[in-house]
Amino acid sequence: MSNPTGTADADLELVLAGYAAYARGDIVKAVSALHPDIEWVASDALADGGTHRGRAAVAAHLRSSRDAWYQLRSMPLGRRLGDRIVVEHHVQGTLADGTARQATVAEVFTVRDGQVVHTRAYADPADVPAPVPG
Repeated sequence: MSNPTGTADADLELVLAGYAAYARGDIVKAVSALHPDIEWVASDALADGGTHRGRAAVAAHLRSSRDAWYQLRSMPLGRRLGDRIVVEHHVQGTLADGTARQATVAEVFTVRDGQVVHTRAYADPADVPAPVPG
């Protein structure tokens, strides 16, 4: 996990803790900071693309994703971008079928009152939109 600014950001730390739990296979902990009515939108360019609503649906989505890996090294790099948390997530390891795999994706999180209320996942980190000047 990494916070490149070196400064404390509670929202960023909250999101990165979810990545650490996911990497360990602890899906219950990975979704513990999600709002019960979260909306998680994964790009159709991803193998598991689609919209998942509610903590249980996101947990099932993450469990399916994590179960695809026999061995996983998760290297998230998070930063604040306006009012959002953006994580470039590099993964590498061995899939359940024995195939070596590595990929880099991005997720954008909206956090309110200590809970993630919305997430959008991108197959290509370059697709993350810039914040709208306010």
